[in-house]
Amino acid sequence: MSIFFLTYACTKNDGVTNQAYYAYAGDPTKGQLKIVIASAYTVDYATFMLKVNGQTVGSALQTRTPFPGGGYNTRGSNYALYLAVPKGDDTISLVIPKVGTSIDSILFYKTVVNIPDDTTRTLHITDTLVNATVNNTKSLLVKNYVNYIDTGYCRFRFVNLIPNVAAVDVYLNGTLMKANVPYLSSTDTFTVRTGVNAPNYASFATPTWAVRTAGAVSTSTAIATYANASGLISQRVMTVFCMGYSGSTGTKLPYVSLTLDNNK
Repeated sequence: MSIFFLTYACTKNDGVTNQAYYAYAGDPTKGQLKIVIASAYTVDYATFMLKVNGQTVGSALQTRTPFPGGGYNTRGSNYALYLAVPKGDDTISLVIPKVGTSIDSILFYKTVVNIPDDTTRTLHITDTLVNATVNNTKSLLVKNYVNYIDTGYCRFRFVNLIPNVAAVDVYLNGTLMKANVPYLSSTDTFTVRTGVNAPNYASFATPTWAVRTAGAVSTSTAIATYANASGLISQRVMTVFCMGYSGSTGTKLPYVSLTLDNNK
């Protein structure tokens, strides 16, 4: 059985980001992993448990939650936290326990991911139960590059987790950032100027992210948008992701959210 340790490390200059950084990590013998629950289930469960190698690492979680840590327009914190996991193959499970116990009742998803080194990674879990017998939940493991960013710039990666659209375009302040991004895929990283030099700042004083069906005109109705001053901060490294279902409401409402990959 793999032994799982949850330790908290804090350093002002860890030699990787060259800036303040907080993580459930810091041990070069371990991998660093964040898990994003981005599955838009028909019920907004508030009792998800995450398990790594059979051991519970998070409980009473909901969809649109990065664990540990969080981001903006999510249900997590405002820190870039990671789990310290054994290097090599790790089994990740998303379950709902029996009432009043830690015993699994419903297994929503289970996968094995390979963590070869101590660099930071995020596992995005997406999609939903198609019916009572077919589980179409999937996941995407993405490596996060959290190295130093110059003042006045922010680095992003985009991940498309909307299952019912073949591909999407992502915009920042009305400017196309990445085009034709297929479902269950991520882009390369891209750097954006912040402050008054941000794209179309005069028209968008508040940074505004928007996701549209690939090829749609820039003035068309977006699948989802998110406007917040925290969406474009100097020296931040973040992942922009979209989830939910295009055209849906309720628990399947589409979102644009950001996870924090480093701390400023």
